[in-house]
Amino acid sequence: MYKLIIRFRNMDRGGGMKRVICMALGVFLLTGCSRAGKPGGYSRTVSLMGTFVQVKLAEMATDPVEVVNGLLEDARGMEKKFSVFDPESEVNALNIAGTQKVSPELFALIGSAGRISCITEGGFDITVAPALKANGFYKNMPADIRDKIPDGYSGRDWRDVTLGAGDTVILPEGVWIDLSGIAKGYIVDRMSGFLRREGIDAFLINAGGDIYCAAKANGDVWKIGIRRPVSGHQGGGAGRNVVITLGVRDMAVATSGDYENVVIDRDTGEALSHIIDPSVGKPGREVPSSITVIAPTCTEADALATGMMAMGREKAITLANTLEDVEIIVVECSEGRETIDFSRGAAGYVVRR
Repeated sequence: MYKLIIRFRNMDRGGGMKRVICMALGVFLLTGCSRAGKPGGYSRTVSLMGTFVQVKLAEMATDPVEVVNGLLEDARGMEKKFSVFDPESEVNALNIAGTQKVSPELFALIGSAGRISCITEGGFDITVAPALKANGFYKNMPADIRDKIPDGYSGRDWRDVTLGAGDTVILPEGVWIDLSGIAKGYIVDRMSGFLRREGIDAFLINAGGDIYCAAKANGDVWKIGIRRPVSGHQGGGAGRNVVITLGVRDMAVATSGDYENVVIDRDTGEALSHIIDPSVGKPGREVPSSITVIAPTCTEADALATGMMAMGREKAITLANTLEDVEIIVVECSEGRETIDFSRGAAGYVVRR
């Protein structure tokens, strides 16, 4: 049994920190399994973006199958543009060319990535592809594209990516971009926008833990559970592992963790986190076990979760407390003790289980 310390970063007048200490189990993101709030709701789960994506309509569209088919067709088109694992993707065409006029969608996504990089002081950085390759995280990538990624850490970063006139992007030599830390969130936002244009306002989209919650059919919040951040072979059932349940409506939720996507250092046997410290081009050594971000868009939540992991707990919480409509929950597991820190307003999303 882990000892769990929950710290709410809501400062009282004396500047003290409110704390609650209890025994519980830990953190991972999952959606609640309640039925749609109105008869005739519709749900479909498909394989997309390297994960399972669930589209759950809590109110009936005129033709829900046609609506979701159109939504998924657009999402697959975006995946084709943004996937660094696809040798034929638009982002890899840019990576190979170095300078290229790109689609408005790719141009906008690279711009959004740059803004998150600025906010996180470089904690989020789409130019870490050479570092990910050097540390063994691209083993499943087709060799014909992996071999084109520059070897070694060049010292270049997100600030070396130039957005020019006419949707032109300029990448200097040694830079190869990977949009994996933001593309899924962007695609979820497009899916959300698609549904709203169809007049559907009660829905949930879950792309492997990157979640956008609209409302339920009756206007209620969706319940999102957070579980302990442990590797897949550890822990009990999902229900037993839920430690905190969030009530979320018209907001996005995304979690980044250091426990699922790891490689083993051949020299030391140490498990290395996929969270790269962009300043040195190596896996971060002092990253939290997980960070869950609640934000207005899934693009923000997805990228901030990654960038804040690289920043570390204290800087991440300090940053979250300065951002409008952004809250975070930070989990650290060490030597049988679990610590959960909340940003200033995150406690407002906690609901009773």
